[in-house]
Amino acid sequence: MTLTPSSRREFLAAAVRLMGGGWTALHLPVLTSLAACARDASARAEPLTLLTAVEGRTLGAFADRILPPDPGLPGAVDAGAVHFVDRALAELMPPVAPVVREGLAELDRRSGGDFAGLDATRQDEVMRALEDSEFFYVGRMLVLCGVFADPKYGGNRDGAGNELVGIEPHGAHSPPFGWYDAQYAAESGGAA
Repeated sequence: MTLTPSSRREFLAAAVRLMGGGWTALHLPVLTSLAACARDASARAEPLTLLTAVEGRTLGAFADRILPPDPGLPGAVDAGAVHFVDRALAELMPPVAPVVREGLAELDRRSGGDFAGLDATRQDEVMRALEDSEFFYVGRMLVLCGVFADPKYGGNRDGAGNELVGIEPHGAHSPPFGWYDAQYAAESGGAA
């Protein structure tokens, strides 16, 4: 069975999705360590590394439309996604930074100068116009990485991502205890 995209645009979109997934898998350890730094910087309200304050404000509005806060649940900004994206662009992905910065400027342009000042419905309309852009794909991927990175690697601040999906983090493996544990405990003078 051969699948052929019906247009060049569909082919390019599929290729970008494939490359993005592979890139994310290869860079996951670096992304998780960036999440730790970003979480701490966001918690301390430190200034952004690469983005301007205006770009950070626009990115925050964009991020909170990707994962909006809900009553009792944090949004992307609460989870430290803005600082994560800023650090990722500065330290790991400098060649992609112009795409994100131009996309943030385009959000502001399409909204009359202040994307962050629009109501949620209008923000969604402006974002929908950019859904097929490289900016939207990269920006959304980075926001989600910043929110859902594993907390043990410094990911989602205060377990915000875990709270969003309703999971309680705990070990998934419990070792089997048996005769050998009792033998070890007896030999070492401890309890199994």
